[in-house]
Amino acid sequence: MRLIGIVGLALLWAVVVLALGKRRLQALATHVTAAWSRVQAALEKRHDLGRQMVANAARPDDPPILALHDALTQAEFVSGFAMKARAENQLSRGLRDALAVGGDELFAEAATAMPSVFEAVQRAADDYNAQVRDYNAALERQAIVARFFRYEPQEEFCLEAMEGEKS
Repeated sequence: MRLIGIVGLALLWAVVVLALGKRRLQALATHVTAAWSRVQAALEKRHDLGRQMVANAARPDDPPILALHDALTQAEFVSGFAMKARAENQLSRGLRDALAVGGDELFAEAATAMPSVFEAVQRAADDYNAQVRDYNAALERQAIVARFFRYEPQEEFCLEAMEGEKS
């Protein structure tokens, strides 16, 4: 009878540990998802400004503007997390190069707003990366729970600094 009680307590303890571990990992995964949503919103604002620059460029057929258009298209429609960072870095270079072409007031307005929007993207990415580091560290500490519930590590999202900015 005593052995059954000990086995029962051990099973209860295991269930509690699994439940609490799953709850913690789920909360961290939710934080990662929310942080990624903020990154996506900031990137969309940057894409909007890039489209405004393309639409209002002084010479829309200039190679830097055409390259910016291509980089925007790729950044908006690329699939895969690693490819997204690469496409966004290419877009950063396209935005920098397009500034030399110039354009009307709407182009200038978008160009003026771009540094603050890039800072917002970088802050959102930094927050996301901090959440990912916390999540991945928790996965390592709770490896058994993570494997049992099939939690996978997440990748960080790193952008190159735009010219004149520090990352």
